[in-house]
Amino acid sequence: MDDLRKKYLEILGLDENCTETEINKKYDYICMRARNDKSIDIDEATKAYKYLLNLNIEDTKPVKPVVEKYRKAWFKHIGTVAIILIIFATVLAIAVPMVTNKDPDLTISYVGPYTAKNNKDIENYLYDRMPDVKNILMEIIYATAAGNDTRYKEDSYDASSVEKLSLLLVSGDLEIIICDDAVYRYILSYNYLLELDDILNEYGINIDQKNIVYGIKPSTGEKVIYGINIQDNDLLSEHVYINEEFPMILCISNESSNFDNVKEAVRLLLSIE
Repeated sequence: MDDLRKKYLEILGLDENCTETEINKKYDYICMRARNDKSIDIDEATKAYKYLLNLNIEDTKPVKPVVEKYRKAWFKHIGTVAIILIIFATVLAIAVPMVTNKDPDLTISYVGPYTAKNNKDIENYLYDRMPDVKNILMEIIYATAAGNDTRYKEDSYDASSVEKLSLLLVSGDLEIIICDDAVYRYILSYNYLLELDDILNEYGINIDQKNIVYGIKPSTGEKVIYGINIQDNDLLSEHVYINEEFPMILCISNESSNFDNVKEAVRLLLSIE
């Protein structure tokens, strides 16, 4: 008889020749006594009982301590989990708009006292001729002078129009600009316009002299082309409702983000017959 069997027989108070029935009875008796006698080691009695009957003798861990263990672990790490979730949500908030809201390939902005007609003529015309351009942004930024006597002065504009216009120019969000004379003078005064001489020469675009809008280049004082009066261009002038008293001037921001697309679009728009 091995030592472990001898030990478990002694725990249950049985002899070597005990039967299975005797083992069951003895174990039931010990369990009953253990309810009132805390000195009885019921765990050892259970091990002995299982060993003698060749049952599974692996230690069983009480449920409550296991639950308490994982509960403590959860509360210990809940702060870390919360931080991870916040970081994940922040990354999603940044990444999703970046993926879904792509920057335009070309921006054409009407800036002045204009009202939209909600037509797609300009976009359709350019999409048909610029296959690599997939996203054209057409926008209208309402800005007007307080009255006819001050319409050419910067301080005649309301503060919100000036602030918005300045921010868009600095950020490069304005590219091709179509505006009235007052807005043109305001943009020109801050040196935000690109000279058009090189583009017109590069593409061989001929503009009627009466439609050329000149300005003085700050660095040299020379007279250069900064704008084109496009009131005779039906495609551009009929995109919005206008006051025909004032010219509509096409110009280009010198902070344009998509300069190659801007040049090609200007070539196409000014070459319409």
